[in-house]
Amino acid sequence: MKTLLPSPLAPARFAPASKCWRWAALTLALAAAPAAHAQTMLDTLQTINISNTLDQQNVSGGQAALDRARALKGQLQGQAAPDTSVPAMPAAGTVPAAAPTSAAPTLPATTPTLPFSDAQAARLKSAKALLAQSKWAQARAIYEGLIADNYQQPEPHFGLALSLFALNDLTGARFELNQFVALSPESFEGPYNLGIIAVQNKEYDEALKQFTSAAALSSKATPSARRQVLEALAGEQNRRLDYAGLSATLTQALAIDPNDVSLQYRLGQAVALSGNGARALPLLYGALQNNATRAGAALLIADIYDAQKLPDRAVRELDSAAGQSLSGTDRARLLVRKAQLLQAQNQLKPAAQAAREATLADTRSASAEATLGALLAATNDLRGSLDAWKKAAQLESANASILLNLAAVQLSLGQNTEARHNAALTLKLAAVSDSATLARAAFVQGVSAYRLKDYPAAASALAGSAARQPSAETSLWLGLSHYALKAYPAAIAALSDSVRLNNTSSARLNLGAALLAAGRFAEAEPNLRSVVVEDPSNAAAWYQLGLSRKAQGKNAEAKTAFASAAKLGLAEARTELK
Repeated sequence: MKTLLPSPLAPARFAPASKCWRWAALTLALAAAPAAHAQTMLDTLQTINISNTLDQQNVSGGQAALDRARALKGQLQGQAAPDTSVPAMPAAGTVPAAAPTSAAPTLPATTPTLPFSDAQAARLKSAKALLAQSKWAQARAIYEGLIADNYQQPEPHFGLALSLFALNDLTGARFELNQFVALSPESFEGPYNLGIIAVQNKEYDEALKQFTSAAALSSKATPSARRQVLEALAGEQNRRLDYAGLSATLTQALAIDPNDVSLQYRLGQAVALSGNGARALPLLYGALQNNATRAGAALLIADIYDAQKLPDRAVRELDSAAGQSLSGTDRARLLVRKAQLLQAQNQLKPAAQAAREATLADTRSASAEATLGALLAATNDLRGSLDAWKKAAQLESANASILLNLAAVQLSLGQNTEARHNAALTLKLAAVSDSATLARAAFVQGVSAYRLKDYPAAASALAGSAARQPSAETSLWLGLSHYALKAYPAAIAALSDSVRLNNTSSARLNLGAALLAAGRFAEAEPNLRSVVVEDPSNAAAWYQLGLSRKAQGKNAEAKTAFASAAKLGLAEARTELK
């Protein structure tokens, strides 16, 4: 019987890599400022990482040099891991779960705020010194004593909060910060650091609320402090993919540092992702002038022009950026995007050339190899495609999409054992929620098992594929597997599904054969007759049509069908005519 070959699989899909920038943030701190100015109690002890998903090309947006508060050093580089956006205090130990946030207490308006006595001021200075030496428990004791002596002064509450935070007592730290907010409601440090605690406890709604409040209160803060508060708010807006809000926040940050190219780039990203690509272009063109942001900016510019149905302009922008001084990795990313744009215009040869250049620019780029593999398959260079997919699999051995496409090319080349192996690996690696990948992997596994004559395994795999994602092709191969097992009713059911999903002559021919094998001759005849009407040169269809008619006693009509098959060279038909 004739059967269909499997259709080519779709090229690998790459989930955007983790898209991150890093930013430095103020944490709970003490000030060198006089005790009477609690709203200025600001000092930096450490940094935290906030997850960002903007950079679609897996390149850090960069963090411009900030005139940070004391002790903050340098510009962070690299990428932050998702959900690790918490401050890392020097104290060791497990962070206890924080109690639910309570509203800041309302203190009696008539309660007087007494100035520190000389002795209290000396104790406060001592507590600050102990805190600076990381002697948190000793500092805590002094702060608690000061609060007992002079509760209305906000600074000891803030210092105690810092001590408790360093000792991993988030519940106590949060309580003291709420006291501080009640005593000094105009200070942004209180809500800001409450936001830090909320982030540490993954209470992101609360963090957004506190950072929003801190940003509103920070208008008179130093530029570096306000910038960092805005960065904290930006981190939470980005977490929610609130690109409109993020654009507004980064616009305020840019007003503080108008020459910060990396900030321009990040704002351009946010504006583009908020759906206003044209407005993003001036910002992104500015970012083209900086090596650190050139590749990411060029990719976004290309995407904007492509969305405006100007793919040629998009390709020219990529060529322009790729021709400048870039790392091999960045150049490869631009060339891969160029290849994708050309492929979308059906310019397969220049697309393949761009992909090949990408693999040369970055020999460690699985994305470049996968893009080349898909394009070579599209131009019927299966051997070249196989080599590219193998290299991609070597670079990313746990990438289910790459392994699936490698298996598909191996199946097309008749490398059934290898295809079956890689399809099995794909089934282990693919996400449970990725039905399309799981279905296609089971399909490749089933077809390769069929070709290896392991019909029970073929039927099992193909049934699993059909259950996840029904298709005419899967049902066809499932029917053939059942037919090989002589499970004719199951074969008829599967092949009927194939005809229903896509009424091809191959499906009808195989359904006719299954009906003949099951002795359902009258039902087989119309299926087979429709095949020869559609394709009079199909010798197998004429022969089977003859068999169905002969079984029904239609000898003259059977002879005519056998004669047509014999003229087409089918020896079995000549035997029937003797």
